[in-house]
Amino acid sequence: MEKFNNKTVLVTGVTSAIGREVAKKIIEAKGRVVGTYNQGDTTALFPLTESGCLTLVRWDAMDSPAFIENIENIDAWVHCIGVIDPKPIKYQTQTSTLALFTLNYHSAASVASELMKRNRLNAGGSVVFLSSVSSHYPYRGGAAYAASKAALESFAKALALEWSPKKIRVNVLVCGLVKSPMYDASAAMYTAEEEAKITSRYPLGIGAPTDVALPCLFLLSDDARWITGAHLLLDGGLMLNV
Repeated sequence: MEKFNNKTVLVTGVTSAIGREVAKKIIEAKGRVVGTYNQGDTTALFPLTESGCLTLVRWDAMDSPAFIENIENIDAWVHCIGVIDPKPIKYQTQTSTLALFTLNYHSAASVASELMKRNRLNAGGSVVFLSSVSSHYPYRGGAAYAASKAALESFAKALALEWSPKKIRVNVLVCGLVKSPMYDASAAMYTAEEEAKITSRYPLGIGAPTDVALPCLFLLSDDARWITGAHLLLDGGLMLNV
């Protein structure tokens, strides 16, 4: 498969479980990746960097995305940055909520703004944001997280409209639980019995990073050239039980 031959994709949050898998799949499809990371372990990415197909750029998503000034034009962008920080509403503060929104929402909005200002995303390109079923199906302790992802989904629709004159598409993957360090952090809040109850609500089981990466590549590719402003639900059947 060479659907990404001669194409460069920006993957913000490339050291996350899903970001890493997306980068691998893009490179397998003959594409090139510019991946941002902050404090994540880049060891697993060494084979990709040594192949010359992955360029790593350090960026703290709490800061402005000044790195965009120094990268080449890109053909697509996948935003894989996010944090959960579960907290009951009575313990939320303006500071903690702002930090969560900065990572889950403002990081995407600031990159989009910078790409637009510098005209770094080529016409006919594609953008994919990762969201969560929590934005539609909130849970105790996840109010700020759910709100930040809902904000991201609304932003994606507005961005799709503003980028449409250049035939740049913007879509969202709305994900259920995926086995990853973020999943492990959430599971740590529950007893084994509570975790089993949660996972039992997924008819097809908990997802794996590749279950997100493959649909992501479809939306990035020209096969999805008539899809924009869409939210693709990836939840293993969870919402069938709601």
